[in-house]
Amino acid sequence: MSDAFYIRLAATASRLLQRFGGTVTVVRNTGGSINPVTGAIVAGTNTTLSAKGLINNFADNLIDGTRILSSDRLLIIDNSFEPLITDKPSISGQNWTIVSIQQIKPYAVGVVYFLQVRK
Repeated sequence: MSDAFYIRLAATASRLLQRFGGTVTVVRNTGGSINPVTGAIVAGTNTTLSAKGLINNFADNLIDGTRILSSDRLLIIDNSFEPLITDKPSISGQNWTIVSIQQIKPYAVGVVYFLQVRK
């Protein structure tokens, strides 16, 4: 299928996430490094990104207590940006960390991202 199909699919996903979800704010730290002389960590700068998203519980049969905990949530976001495992999502004032990312990205077009998040 052509990229145009996936672009339309991504737009539909974004509209549905806006309708049934809300805005998800993600803080991304960029530019951090280690000073080679002193070994000290030099802090980077925080960039705030936003996407349309929806947070859900995992199905009971997926919770195994090791890889997926009962407190973990499934965060679905649109293709506003490609999430990184080091990003820190904030949903309704609650801060989360990303455990894993599954992307629906056929060819070069990202449609939607599924994030396993944990407090």
